[in-house]
Amino acid sequence: MRRPDGGFTLFEVLGAVAILAIVYTTLSGVAIHWLRAEGESRRILEASLIADWEVSEFELELDTGVAPEIGITQSEDDDGLTLTWEVTPLQTKIFKTALEKEQERAAANPDAPIPPVPVAQAAATDAIAPPFLQVELRVSWLEAGNERIVKRTLFAVDEDAAAKLAAAAVPAQATPDGEPIEDEQP
Repeated sequence: MRRPDGGFTLFEVLGAVAILAIVYTTLSGVAIHWLRAEGESRRILEASLIADWEVSEFELELDTGVAPEIGITQSEDDDGLTLTWEVTPLQTKIFKTALEKEQERAAANPDAPIPPVPVAQAAATDAIAPPFLQVELRVSWLEAGNERIVKRTLFAVDEDAAAKLAAAAVPAQATPDGEPIEDEQP
């Protein structure tokens, strides 16, 4: 309702202010949500780039012949990111220790006699490090009280362990005097 002098009534002004307050509250909620999502996306992108960089550095070390040690290594970045490397042997059906094979045979057929495994052979196979490794890199950080994680998993071959395993798998040929026979290359 307009007053005769052309001004607005108090109720009209209060109604307009209430409508503007609702609109601004909605817009500020959307803006805060957008800023939070943008910040989280930026942090995930940063962690992904760091993880990719670390993986490429790891692969360069593998190319130079440096095999990682089995275990967990953790370090913290200046930006509050925690880098956790977990290197575990990748067990396959091919590469099992003599003891594991014996346990599987006994579990499958408990009544069957267990063939003896020579102690030297069992010790040799158990002492060789597994040639295949599973490497997991986790980049983690705290955001709004929740832990966020970016993971990268890769597989590596320890060339030294693979060579030792191949040497242990192929028995050396020897002459009757005990001298090793060398293969002749044509």
